[in-house]
Amino acid sequence: MAQTPPPQKPTPPAPPSEPPQSPPQKYCPVMTSEEVDPETSPRVMYEGVPIYLCCDQCVSKFRRDPAAYLDSEIVPALRGKKLPPRGLEQVYCPVLRDRKVSAKDPFTIYQGVKVYFYNDLARQRFEKEPQRYADPAILPQLKKAKPPS
Repeated sequence: MAQTPPPQKPTPPAPPSEPPQSPPQKYCPVMTSEEVDPETSPRVMYEGVPIYLCCDQCVSKFRRDPAAYLDSEIVPALRGKKLPPRGLEQVYCPVLRDRKVSAKDPFTIYQGVKVYFYNDLARQRFEKEPQRYADPAILPQLKKAKPPS
């Protein structure tokens, strides 16, 4: 008498796949050469995404004008999100070139256009030696500037 094999248990469904994790954020979106540590760095949330900053000063700058600092290259978790446009064509300070600027930062008028700075000390340094820092690669608005008379 042949025995029939016991009934097979149904295979449980596969657990739902989680969305792929973004690479961790390594640098501050304000002082872009400063490393951040998700365990110890100050954090702000932007539309559910944690943004790590290197110091409280950068937290203040970010909160004052988030659109100026949202960058999916620096904060990989922002990839695929619709980000608001930056208010400025200029991205970096011409004196402290690893630091991003906002329309709410100090500025001076140079050749008829606004040039923004990370802080007032950088503005003062620029005003003393503008030819040293006035690089159109960093200051795209200089392409629209009036030449000195």
